[in-house]
Amino acid sequence: MDKKVAEQVADVTRKMVNSIAGLQKINERTMKDLAKQQVNAAESFVSVSSKQIKGLGNLKSVQDVVNAQADIVADVGKMMVENAKQTMDLLTRSQEELKGLIEQDLNDIVEQVKSSSK
Repeated sequence: MDKKVAEQVADVTRKMVNSIAGLQKINERTMKDLAKQQVNAAESFVSVSSKQIKGLGNLKSVQDVVNAQADIVADVGKMMVENAKQTMDLLTRSQEELKGLIEQDLNDIVEQVKSSSK
């Protein structure tokens, strides 16, 4: 193997290692963000449950209980929808980052192969 080919192989290998490192950073940040989001969601659910328990003492009739339950269901529903939206936004952002990383690296490798074949 001549020196030029060895340099090209080394360069492609270096780019692939850099790609893997970039992928690892994106994955790590995504996982941290998802974990943080889960903690925030759990805190919100605990808060709603606490609010429900505190409100039980003020209920006088069955209708009061039904109304309180309806409010809790509405609050939990809103939290679940917001949590799902945040998760999708986070995953979409990560997907775009990965797509950009892959496209750039593939373009670099293709350009290198093209230039080396001339």
